[in-house]
Amino acid sequence: MNYLIIGLGNFGVALATRLTTMGHDVTGVDADMRIVEEYKSQITTTMCVNIIDQVAIKSLPLDDTDVVIVSLGNHIGESIVIVSLLKQAGVKHIVARAVNPIHRTILETIGVDEVIEPEKTTADIWSYSAEAEKIKGIYLIDHEHQILECQIPEILKGQSLSEANIEETFNVKLIAVKRRRSKFNFLGSRELEYEVVNTTDEPDYRFSANDQIVIYSSTRELDRFKKQL
Repeated sequence: MNYLIIGLGNFGVALATRLTTMGHDVTGVDADMRIVEEYKSQITTTMCVNIIDQVAIKSLPLDDTDVVIVSLGNHIGESIVIVSLLKQAGVKHIVARAVNPIHRTILETIGVDEVIEPEKTTADIWSYSAEAEKIKGIYLIDHEHQILECQIPEILKGQSLSEANIEETFNVKLIAVKRRRSKFNFLGSRELEYEVVNTTDEPDYRFSANDQIVIYSSTRELDRFKKQL
């Protein structure tokens, strides 16, 4: 994928460098030459462009780009102007960062394909993880759906997959069951790790105390499920 990221602040740089290390072709754009020079070795391509009009927009490699990400944070007005210019230029897929609900509403009204709120997402993930030690991870699919990885609830311990009937009981989609096992490393020390249970081969598998599950559902249903933990 070819990405063009406008705004190399903390979030923009983190996103650009991560996508680059993943093997994507990334062009990072910022109006500050100092920032462009600082990160040019970590991002596929960097450009110093002050995007204020269509002339500046035309200097960007938009024809070779699959997704344009406007990652400006504190400069809401500038973010809105740039998105508007990109829309006028006929860019097909625009993702923009919002810093508050009003900013999100304006971006959605303009016609942005996807709005991201990294600060809110980070806060949500941390708060969800902090609320229960048994929660091992949360991936936010969108504002209404999540994937949750957690320890098995007490009420399910000792039950078989069919007896637990997780999907019907909790209105979730069961993605995976993970069990803990011990192994010896090359030094001869015992280590604990988790492996995914092949539920097709083990349809009568029974949950044990240390098992984990990965499930998908709406935020509302998962909030209900977390009360069982």
